[in-house]
Amino acid sequence: MKRIVLLVAAVILVGLPSTAFADTFTFQAPITAPNEGSGGPKQVDLDHHKAYTWRIDSVDLKGKTITGAKLTFTNISNWDRNPNMLFIHLLDTAKQSGIRSFTDASGTPVPVDQIIDNFNGSLFNSNPLVTPGTGNTFLTARSFTTTPTTFVYNFTADQLKILNTYFLNGNNAAFGLDPDCHFWNNGIKFEFSTTDTIPEPTTMVLLGTGIAGLYLKRRRRKQAAAQV
Repeated sequence: MKRIVLLVAAVILVGLPSTAFADTFTFQAPITAPNEGSGGPKQVDLDHHKAYTWRIDSVDLKGKTITGAKLTFTNISNWDRNPNMLFIHLLDTAKQSGIRSFTDASGTPVPVDQIIDNFNGSLFNSNPLVTPGTGNTFLTARSFTTTPTTFVYNFTADQLKILNTYFLNGNNAAFGLDPDCHFWNNGIKFEFSTTDTIPEPTTMVLLGTGIAGLYLKRRRRKQAAAQV
């Protein structure tokens, strides 16, 4: 009976399909300007005069791999019909947690043709919200109309790998947001899903082979004892 059990166990392990458990993590950006203008409740103020970082902390990916991620801006709209752009970057980290900002444009109003990404090139190196040399991955740039819309940005496969690396490099990552005009919105949400890291197929095969070898060794010993 023991021989049969060992043989069956070996067959099961060698042919066992790879399985993993999925988890979903959701982060809501802190409210910075509730009920201002047409933004409504749960608003993150995205002002033409400023650039922002949103650092997300305490993410432990040990034993997990990110399989999907998206960034959602709810009911985002431009405050007027002038040219505009929202620049979005993924950062390895930021100097401070939560939502932080600095004034990157002056004048009242800010010149409508002043559309500059403060998370790009030399401006990134002088950006007071980050340390020079911080990992920086451009995600997208998007303009909006005066009609509120929910904008969802889905990470590409390459960006998921970078996001995974950033979180493993200190259990945090950040977004760099530079709005050039003023964007009202009803909140920013970041979500990502993971699966458990699983053994490579070769590891499973070796384990199964080891059990099968143990079975054969026991069988040979019994055969030798019977001959004696």
